[in-house]
Amino acid sequence: MNKPVLTLFGAATALFLTSCGPTPQLKVKEAVLTLSPVDSNPSSYHFNVYGGPTDVYLLRVSSPSAIRTEMHDVGVDPKTGAVSMKPMTRVFIPSGEKVEFKKGGKHVMMWGVNLVPRRLGEIETEFLFSNNERILVKARVQELDGTDPDEKKALN
Repeated sequence: MNKPVLTLFGAATALFLTSCGPTPQLKVKEAVLTLSPVDSNPSSYHFNVYGGPTDVYLLRVSSPSAIRTEMHDVGVDPKTGAVSMKPMTRVFIPSGEKVEFKKGGKHVMMWGVNLVPRRLGEIETEFLFSNNERILVKARVQELDGTDPDEKKALN
């Protein structure tokens, strides 16, 4: 083989190998539901969403063990410094990026969490995205102080 053909072959091989890297996959991880100490108040759900190969929106988080769920973001009024929560109907998840749902920021509120998650120490949730992908997640359940759930607290 002559030198120009080898150079072209080497360049094509390098290009091919760099395109063989892992494709980002849409996923939800590090999910934890923190139970409210007052049953009539909402519990807070935190997790991380890792963007996949294309941009999507998170449209809904739901659970058969909760009566109602809402996505919220915490905001601070720049004039007054007042902290407030505002509902979100969708959250942008950029391709290959991590979006955190954490204390003091984006989160999901769950009302009416039943006793099953307290007994099992986990809750099943479903995440619906704008590309029609649904991801089922089993999240750890904890009391406000980070301890394992106690179903007796829910009966008071």
